[in-house]
Amino acid sequence: YRRSSDPVGNSHALFELRHDDGSFCRYPQRKLMHIAGMVRHLAVEVMKQSPPSDVGDVTKWLDSFVAGHARGNPKHRQFSYLPLPSIGHEHADQAVRRVMITAPVGDDAWLEYLALRLAGQRLKPDPKSDDPFGEKGPPTLVRIYRDKVARCYTAAANHWASVTPVILPGHTDRKRNKTIKLIERALREAGIEQPCTYEWSPVSRFRKSLSAHKCDRDGKPIYLKPTYLRQLTAVHLELTFKEQFEVPGPLVLGAGRHCGFGLMASGT
Repeated sequence: YRRSSDPVGNSHALFELRHDDGSFCRYPQRKLMHIAGMVRHLAVEVMKQSPPSDVGDVTKWLDSFVAGHARGNPKHRQFSYLPLPSIGHEHADQAVRRVMITAPVGDDAWLEYLALRLAGQRLKPDPKSDDPFGEKGPPTLVRIYRDKVARCYTAAANHWASVTPVILPGHTDRKRNKTIKLIERALREAGIEQPCTYEWSPVSRFRKSLSAHKCDRDGKPIYLKPTYLRQLTAVHLELTFKEQFEVPGPLVLGAGRHCGFGLMASGT
């Protein structure tokens, strides 16, 4: 039961990435955007073949809600494709073995419609790039309903910390006041209205998470990012909601929140 004043978490569907022999696919955290892109591509394919009956203009719905091609509007409603780094255990390596798809509040039926059609589908790498999956080939999406790793991202909590960097909706120019304004804008755009305090850093409290810096010491990108996100400022965040208020996940912030950046987990 839920009080009418309690926040409502976005609906979500969970999948494991499994090879044909039943083993987990273990995908690098720094390349998580590839998983998000492949799942999004599959979603567009299956919805194009069999769209829900209540979407109106199918072409427009596929382009905006499923593919997410409306980045200029922060209030835009769409599916989000979130690769989940493995956390929750001291020896967890934070490789991606699972993916979560979320939908805005009220769009549960569309999410379930999509999830039923994605279950059992095999990911399709970009034919123009090197095969990232090696000898075992691309994994299959296996739907699950309960999972210890996913619970770190979905259970209600008072304190949250970013596992992947929050990409702020602008440039901070390394100025504190500007950083604060962009963080608060990111909170508003993610629909977080509950009062909270926050701290930011280039480093996550999850020790195996990669830093929020653009490049490593050798000048190589730490995370591969879509072109539209590469020049924006990224930080790791910790949020604490006031009066011990618990907010349910999934909680995802920032300009990259629909493709796996800004993914928060329980920080307790």
